[in-house]
Amino acid sequence: MINMICSSSRLVQTAVVAIAIVMQFSSVSFATSHDGNYNMKHHHELLAFMPSTLSTVNQQKHKQNISTVINRHKVSPLNMVEEKDYTSPMRKRPEPKGGEVAYTNENILRQQRYYNDIRKAGGTDCVQDVYVKDPGTTDNVDNIRYWYVGKVARCTGTVSSELAIARQINLLEEHATRIRPVELGRHFGSLEFYAAPGDTELSTTQNDPSIRIQKVAKDVEGSENIPLLEVGLDLSIVTNQGQGLFIIRTEDGIVPPHLIGSE
Repeated sequence: MINMICSSSRLVQTAVVAIAIVMQFSSVSFATSHDGNYNMKHHHELLAFMPSTLSTVNQQKHKQNISTVINRHKVSPLNMVEEKDYTSPMRKRPEPKGGEVAYTNENILRQQRYYNDIRKAGGTDCVQDVYVKDPGTTDNVDNIRYWYVGKVARCTGTVSSELAIARQINLLEEHATRIRPVELGRHFGSLEFYAAPGDTELSTTQNDPSIRIQKVAKDVEGSENIPLLEVGLDLSIVTNQGQGLFIIRTEDGIVPPHLIGSE
């Protein structure tokens, strides 16, 4: 009878210890480190809690069980990519190339303000219309398409028309490839630009032979030293279902004979 009581007592003691272990184990959070692995600090704390009343064999079994549960809670990094190789999609994009004339909203609006100020003071005489040659239409030298890009303004007393265009060429070329991505988009860096007298886009579309467009250089010595407030830019906006404005001219920039008198 006494032996039965002792056995029952040991069973109760073992059950209490087991419940305590389970309770302690459930209270240990499965904290993960930044790479998704289980924090082994909690693992050692949990093993240290094991009561000495358990036999060595039982302690070893508990260690194995705990390790099994921990392994189940390990989280592999997404797509097995190491953290040092991971780039967050929320990371800020690098600034575009071009410096003060990079194709950004801030730079475009600034040059638009300068254009308005210069034009208000100097009128049409300080303005030139800018076109870009369509590389896909150069097979027939008498039937080349030129796309209208916008207008440049300059302080006529300090800046030539060539310098005004060269100073803002990055904005002009970037804009050209965006308004005509199919015809011009693949030719960034190699496009050819032409200038016409200011506010003559209507006359050019009517094939006025007195108006000739002339090729201008993209790189002019000293253009980088021109203060931006002495030049301005009014970029074209495509509003007619994406058709855009273009004119047909010869390789020399004049109206082809077969188009004179037609619109």
